[in-house]
Amino acid sequence: MAWGQHMRTAAGQDFLEFCAAEGDVGKVIERFIEAIGVFGFTASAGGAWAGAGGSRSYRFYFNNWPKDWFDSYMANGFMEVDPMILEARRRMTPFLWTEMVDARSFTVEGAAVTAGAKAYGWAEVMGIPIHGPSSYQGLVSVASLKPVTMNAAERAIIRSMALAVHDKAYEAVGFGLTNRSPILLTPREADCMRWVAAGKTDAEIAIILGIAPATVHYHIENVKKKAGTRSRSEAVALLVLAGSV
Repeated sequence: MAWGQHMRTAAGQDFLEFCAAEGDVGKVIERFIEAIGVFGFTASAGGAWAGAGGSRSYRFYFNNWPKDWFDSYMANGFMEVDPMILEARRRMTPFLWTEMVDARSFTVEGAAVTAGAKAYGWAEVMGIPIHGPSSYQGLVSVASLKPVTMNAAERAIIRSMALAVHDKAYEAVGFGLTNRSPILLTPREADCMRWVAAGKTDAEIAIILGIAPATVHYHIENVKKKAGTRSRSEAVALLVLAGSV
């Protein structure tokens, strides 16, 4: 094993052991930022999103991007169209920005994000997708102003580190729906939505609950209005995330 890879392997192992033993999430994030430096990355961010369409909610767990870049990123609305986030939704394993740029064609908005990143000076970004229950998806990204090369073993180490820091942050602060009021359901609405979440049709739910299919439909439509969603699947996603079903 080359000396550089040995150092990276050791840094990854040290971080994972520290993460498992440390209860202070702030210290874990600091150690993560320090550890990714051994791999050549100087900035990182971790966050998640849940829901669909206009009901999608986002949350950052941590972020040490340079302030001027982060302010520009948010001011230009890049989060909604960032190709890294879109790519993370269809990937299970870590990927590099340069690989994605070579393999994908982007929308005008997505191309604006990549152009802005290049203009700032970012040379490489690695995305580590995280997929959870229901519609929950997360992404830890690490970035460098210089080109970075990584073999398969080193990517696996970074992935383990990213999963560990994400899980620690999630345990500490949760995802939450801080921009929404609680969705209050009647007992019958809750019954109907639990069976919707289980994949049952209106007719099947009607038989289970001993009510008319039209009544089931009425309750589900009420829930959609309360949740502010256009489909029952979006409503279920929000209710599951909020622990209501």
